[in-house]
Amino acid sequence: MTSEKKLEPMPDFHFKCMMWLYKLADPIWNPRRHIKKIPIKEGMVVVDYGCGPGRFTIPAAKLVGRQGRVFAVDIHPLAIKVVKEKAARKSLTNIETMLLDSYNTGIKGSSVDLILLIDALHMITDHHALFREMHRLLKQDGIIFMDAEHMKKSRAVDIVESTGLFTIVERRGKDMLVAPKAER
Repeated sequence: MTSEKKLEPMPDFHFKCMMWLYKLADPIWNPRRHIKKIPIKEGMVVVDYGCGPGRFTIPAAKLVGRQGRVFAVDIHPLAIKVVKEKAARKSLTNIETMLLDSYNTGIKGSSVDLILLIDALHMITDHHALFREMHRLLKQDGIIFMDAEHMKKSRAVDIVESTGLFTIVERRGKDMLVAPKAER
């Protein structure tokens, strides 16, 4: 990796509690309904940054199809384990899991069509490092789909704008579509 400060995942107990809460909430909240708002197409390369237990990774992998690819990225070993198990059960071979200890993914630059940053921004400690990496990953016409759960939308907007790397193209409730600035 790089000389960045290593990121520390939440304790396993907290991660397991989070998964339990998702199991309770998902029948009501339904991630599949949420994913319909995301501009995802067959053949895309997608990064699910902070993938957690794969609530969006798995549907995204189905939508991009065999010609597409989804990188499931997280700092928690249990997240990666759960996503691998779900992908295997569903015979999805277009998911690559990545356990990180920094914001650097190692994915080839300018190779990603879409980044999902869903329900994760509030957990990020170094916004500039994260957004620099996402900027590096995205193709010129790539996009970030963000959901600013657990924080005020105005705070999420401030974070994006403070990086100087992105433009908010659209806002829908707590969801935002964010694009790299034209001059790179």
